[in-house]
Amino acid sequence: MNDYRHIGNNTPTPAISLYKDYRGHGIRTSMMKAMLSLLKAYSYERVSLSVQKANYAVKMYQKIGFEMVSENKED
Repeated sequence: MNDYRHIGNNTPTPAISLYKDYRGHGIRTSMMKAMLSLLKAYSYERVSLSVQKANYAVKMYQKIGFEMVSENKED
């Protein structure tokens, strides 16, 4: 799928969203780790994310190993 910030067909771009009532309980982190494990099991070597700088999830992504490779004014 040629989504926003599409890198290539061999680099998936996952998306996770939770209702506010479920945030802050580690659910999103667990879901993301499970998704990354599944992608690794299917031999994907890298994953791409695009997240706005103001998004509260930025710290979680960095904590589980994502690194910023490019940025612009908003994301």
